[in-house]
Amino acid sequence: MKILRTAGAGSGRAKAGWAALALFILAACQQGATAPVPPCPDIVIVQDASELTQFLSGPGRDLTDVTLEARISDFRGFCETDVEDDRTGTVDVELQLLLVATRGPAATTRDATVRYFVAIADKKENILAREEFESSVSFEGNRNRIGFSEELAQNIPLKAGQLGDAFSIFVGFVLSDEDLKYNLNKRGR
Repeated sequence: MKILRTAGAGSGRAKAGWAALALFILAACQQGATAPVPPCPDIVIVQDASELTQFLSGPGRDLTDVTLEARISDFRGFCETDVEDDRTGTVDVELQLLLVATRGPAATTRDATVRYFVAIADKKENILAREEFESSVSFEGNRNRIGFSEELAQNIPLKAGQLGDAFSIFVGFVLSDEDLKYNLNKRGR
C-alpha cells in the first residue's frame, strides 16, 4: 500500500488527523489475514551426476590425462504459484545453478563445453520432463579455475489441488556410462 502525501499547509490539528488516519490505514493493511505461501518443488542436485571429469582421448584416466573438471556447487531459486478458480494452475520456478570449472593439466585449449540436465519428476520419482543444456566455458587470461552460473526457468502445470511440493526438480551433468563409473569409483562406491 502506498500512502500519498498531500501538498499544502494545514493546521497542526489537521496534520495530526491525517497522520492518525494514515496510521490506521497502514495498521489495517498489515492485520489482514495472509494466505500461507504455496510450497515450491524440491530442487535436488543428483550426487552421482554433480561432478564431471573430462579426459584426453585414449585409455589414460589418471590426473595427467584430465582436460576439465566441473561440479555443480549449489543453486539459488524461487517459485511463484498461480492457481485458477478451478484449482488448476502453474508453478513457475526460476533457478540459478552455480558451477565451478577447473582446467586440467592435459587441456590443449582454453575453452570447454559441459552438458547438464534438468528433470521434473513427481513424488514417486517418475520423470515427467527432461531437458539437456550445453554451456561453454572459457578460461580467460591465465585463469585455470572459474565459477559461473546458468539461469533456467521451469513452468510446471498443476492439476486441480496440486501444489509445487508435488514435484521435484533434479539437476546434474549429462554423463556417459564411463563418466558415471568414474564418479562412483572416485567416491569409493
